[in-house]
Amino acid sequence: MKNIQKPGANETLFNLEEVAWWHRQLSANAVRRLQEGWQGVFQRSILKLMAEPAEALGQNFEEELGRPSKELYAMSGLLLIAEFQDWTIEEAAEQWTFNAGVQYALNLKRDRQYLCARTLDNYRRLVREKVDVQEIFLRVTTALIEELELDIRKQRVDSTHVLSAMAQLGRLQLLSVAVKRFLVELQKKDRRLHGEVPEGLRERYEPAESRLFGMGTKAPMPKAEALAQVAADLAWVVDHFAGQSCGRWKSYQALERLLAEHCERQEDRTVVVRTQSVDAQGGNARCLQNPSDPEAGYSGHKGPGYQVQLAQMLPPRDEHGEREGPGLLTACVPQSAAVRDDAGLRQVLAQQKAAGLLPELLTADTIYGSDRNVQECAGLGVDLVSPVGGAEPKKDGPAKHRCSIQERALKVRLAQRRAAQQTPEWCKEYAARSGIEGVNRALDATTGCKQLRVRGERAVTVAVSLKATGWNIMAAAKIRASRNRKDKARAQHRRGSGLGSAQWRNHRPQRTQFAVPRPFACPFAHS
Repeated sequence: MKNIQKPGANETLFNLEEVAWWHRQLSANAVRRLQEGWQGVFQRSILKLMAEPAEALGQNFEEELGRPSKELYAMSGLLLIAEFQDWTIEEAAEQWTFNAGVQYALNLKRDRQYLCARTLDNYRRLVREKVDVQEIFLRVTTALIEELELDIRKQRVDSTHVLSAMAQLGRLQLLSVAVKRFLVELQKKDRRLHGEVPEGLRERYEPAESRLFGMGTKAPMPKAEALAQVAADLAWVVDHFAGQSCGRWKSYQALERLLAEHCERQEDRTVVVRTQSVDAQGGNARCLQNPSDPEAGYSGHKGPGYQVQLAQMLPPRDEHGEREGPGLLTACVPQSAAVRDDAGLRQVLAQQKAAGLLPELLTADTIYGSDRNVQECAGLGVDLVSPVGGAEPKKDGPAKHRCSIQERALKVRLAQRRAAQQTPEWCKEYAARSGIEGVNRALDATTGCKQLRVRGERAVTVAVSLKATGWNIMAAAKIRASRNRKDKARAQHRRGSGLGSAQWRNHRPQRTQFAVPRPFACPFAHS
């Protein structure tokens, strides 16, 4: 039975907040900590935004028949909290049952709470299949920016590498493991076809994945000989089972892909392993990294896996220029590590444009600063501040060929950008970009986004997007707490001054003159 209780739907004539369990069972200081922390932000502002995931989860339950489901707003909120707190399913179920902070954030009753880990895992599967987590990120981000009245005109962008829960395999292990996994699945699902495999081939792949061809033992097979053998086995399996019912299996499709990327057939129909793998685009960045995660790519700079493009507003500051907290993330675009950063910027801008979060000034490192990206940003009203890549051409060098009108215009634009980046104003604006490197590190330390427990493009997108959403929630709590502390300090100062509210707004207190301390004189110093 579907169980959806919209936050604030059961309002009465009485103020239920005053008699809530947290006021009756917790100390005043504990309640204040909850209200000022991320738990308070979640209960007041975020829980009501879980309407879309709650409705998506509710599609799997009947309105009246069946056993009552868990409250779907709270379940959606728990899955979000579990991601940015980096909890396992078992830990999240335990927090629902015992943690007063989580129960406060989800507006649950304190007594008789219990959640089975298997039930929560089923809800997480439904979220991955049915919920647009990118929309949740944008909706929460927009609501927090409006609530806190934050300035998003200046932002910065960068990418960070993300590892899914897949092993990093060498070429020999990658090819041999793929063959073994197909044979294991074939034996389980179709023993008749498995009986067609030659006995010698079956025996070669009976050892554990880490022991194939003697790997990990004292007497491993020479690598060149092992690669030649696994290439021949791979080609035989792909050719023999082509057009069979097993051709629709993912394990067989992985074999076809590996054969095309790593091997080539000679004129005598023998199969050899290429010196370097080649993907469908002619490079090697999109080659299969692990049969368990076919969407993962490869970056020569960062390695195999995924990456996420992050855009962040500059940290908010008060009227005195003091920092109030970290800036919120305004874009989160998970993608394969094979995507270059300059190509990934377009998705960042599209996401920001859809949510109305485009900046006026965007700082980025050199790889983002292609002329194409600068022109596209200008078309959206965004000033992309990024150094010009490549060496500056010599002014007195001879012209090698005649330039077209487009090439001359390009050279003029690049020369203007190189001249502008020598000015102090440009350097001051670009200096703010370095702060996002610390955000990448802090995001990993806070939410564990660089080493995920899932694999596959969809699961990675869900995990990273929810972690970025949680970062914004915690950042908003820090900003709100900083403002509350300053408001309390100003109120105490105003009460101590004896001035009224109107007089205090026009009052400019004089700075207290402190005596300059005398320098420390070491008794052992020579006169």
